[in-house]
Amino acid sequence: MEPKKSKGKAVLVTGAASGIGRATALRFLEAGANVMLADRNQEGLKQAVSSAPEASHAKWCAYDAADAEGSAGLVDEAIAAFGRLDVVVCNAGIYDRAHFLEIGQGDWDRMLAINLSSVFHLLKAAIPHLQASSGNAVTVASTAGIHGIAYAAHYAAAKAGIIAMTKSLAVEFGPSGIRFNTVCPGKVNTAIGAGLQPLKNQNDGLLVRPPKLAGRVDGGEPGDLASAITWLASDEARYVSGSVLVVDGAQNIG
Repeated sequence: MEPKKSKGKAVLVTGAASGIGRATALRFLEAGANVMLADRNQEGLKQAVSSAPEASHAKWCAYDAADAEGSAGLVDEAIAAFGRLDVVVCNAGIYDRAHFLEIGQGDWDRMLAINLSSVFHLLKAAIPHLQASSGNAVTVASTAGIHGIAYAAHYAAAKAGIIAMTKSLAVEFGPSGIRFNTVCPGKVNTAIGAGLQPLKNQNDGLLVRPPKLAGRVDGGEPGDLASAITWLASDEARYVSGSVLVVDGAQNIG
């Protein structure tokens, strides 16, 4: 994204204390946006804001994606800080792995609450403001939501749900001038990405295929996803809605 291309826009990014969310928030700040960083890791948020050269344009808010009631309050915080909302990036999420027969009801409920229901609640609170600004939202899913993944069926199900919901919203709210798109990372060098490795003594279901992009043998970087997200949120992508952008270095081809 060119410097200051997002000047004056108000952006909300969840899961912004580290990884893809942090890289995305900092990229928006570099582009001139006002950014609300949200995460349950308050120390991580403080560090992210303090590391940004454009820290005066950044605010942070504690946010627990598992709390269904917290989404409306988070959106209210962003509106109070910036007076408007142009872009929402739904990035908060968790990863866990287990044999399908060992996934308990509590594991299932927690995964869907944080990875899927949080997106529902946040977008429901944000859409009236996005209608007012003709804004857009970018959701962060995973290639697991497209291709499936061994030993993490609950994670894959939640990510597939994000993809389907985002496409549905693109159709439903297109006439209102709001765009909705999804990015699907493959293996990325983040805390979650570090978990996407073969389980010991379980060679019958590798969680990630080897990356095939020359020079990127260890997977992508958070900045690669930040580039995709900020482009989708920019005016350059004004005719892009309902799209699923896979950013995985061809990991899942062949």
